[in-house]
Amino acid sequence: MTAPPSVRQVRRKKEYRPGDIVHDDRGESLELREELGGGGQGTVWSLTGEQVAVKILKRGARAAELRSRVAAVRRFDLAGIPIARPLSLLVGDEVGYTMELLSGMVAIGSLASVPPENVGGWFQTTGGLRRRLRLLARAAEALDRLHARGLAYGDVSPGNILVSARSEYDQVWLIDPDNVSVQAKLSDAPYVTPGYAAPELVNGRAGQDSLTDAFAFAVLAFQVLALVHPFIGEVVELHPEKEEEAFRGDLPWIDHGSDLRNHSRKGLPRKLVLTKGLRRLATQALEEGLRRPERRPSLWEWHTQLDRAALMMIGCPGCGGTYHAGEPMCPWCRRQERPPVLRCDVHAFLPAGQVTADSGEAETERLLSMVVAARQPVVVRARNGLLCLDRGPSDLPIDPGEPLIELAWDGGAQLTIQRVGRHPVWMVNRSARRSVALDVGETWSLGLADAGRWMIHFGGQSEVHRLMKVLVTRTGGR
Repeated sequence: MTAPPSVRQVRRKKEYRPGDIVHDDRGESLELREELGGGGQGTVWSLTGEQVAVKILKRGARAAELRSRVAAVRRFDLAGIPIARPLSLLVGDEVGYTMELLSGMVAIGSLASVPPENVGGWFQTTGGLRRRLRLLARAAEALDRLHARGLAYGDVSPGNILVSARSEYDQVWLIDPDNVSVQAKLSDAPYVTPGYAAPELVNGRAGQDSLTDAFAFAVLAFQVLALVHPFIGEVVELHPEKEEEAFRGDLPWIDHGSDLRNHSRKGLPRKLVLTKGLRRLATQALEEGLRRPERRPSLWEWHTQLDRAALMMIGCPGCGGTYHAGEPMCPWCRRQERPPVLRCDVHAFLPAGQVTADSGEAETERLLSMVVAARQPVVVRARNGLLCLDRGPSDLPIDPGEPLIELAWDGGAQLTIQRVGRHPVWMVNRSARRSVALDVGETWSLGLADAGRWMIHFGGQSEVHRLMKVLVTRTGGR
């Protein structure tokens, strides 16, 4: 596979170095440790000895304006959204604020910073395709939850979304909370990151809203998956001065269906890293939605397609690369055939009387599918198994990433189901009118010969909930 070129990074002058000291309005002296990222208006640093980060705005930012914005963000309901919260304001010569920080996080842009050599090895050691899909799905989920509360994030960019530094984890954390707003007015001066801002922001025709967030996320998602910026094509490569023109929306994106002026074959093959659903969303956002914001897919649509794609990924027993289960052979090493897989379909279940007073029990059409490969355990999480994520037992908030069960298949006749979360799990044989509740940690060995009779139910049996069916069939295409 031909190694794609390095993704062009936005250049900016660094004004601070590790070890520099800044001060906040609580009287604390804060030592800068490591630059984590940032957006169009400043940089974010971790602090020595603190689970806190600090954002330092570029020179010229107004302290009074910042104080007003931070005060507004503190009033927003951000519960259940993985986003940093402002804690204190900087004083003295610096303009900025401190915010919450999770340990062991790096900017998501690091997953698109392609090294000059051994790109394939780097791609796999940083988590491969499945992890990138999962991280982007979590980011889209967080932004969608923000939009559902009538808020816009404002500056979706490679430096404003942090992810777990270690490739075996997939936490996501939004930083730069001072840009969060109800809906920016046209007169507001938007803070944006070049290369990710929607054309209407760059051209001053609109303020920040959920549609500008949707455009920026589409650019970022394509770059992280395909390892190439969607607007840096052949024209921009040959004439760098046209980069600004491309970012204004005056040049087509690199995979445009008919306008090949800015075409590019660089980056990873699109059919390898983007499912049909994701390619459709990219076209809607970056081609149809370039000048027509209303055509851009929502963050809910991005989350749905990214999560579905991640659920269909399997690992190569040889090279460790992850790829879509519809492929007959590992596309990374081209040596290993696809391992055996089971498909599991998720439906919603309606108990008797839920539709009308005398209606019987029923279930919906398939909502989503996931695969379990031989000797590759899979965890089913709340975002896929539970119907309602607003509250859990004792009204405790539900984290969409909470585990429900783990599925492990030996490649033969047995699938092991283990309850690993706090939410109810039932094994139900409706034809035999049997149901067995699993305790936390308890396992159930399901013989594949009986897979058509037993189903896995999540949640209370008397309430509308979701169930999972295990299908002993091969997966289809993409």
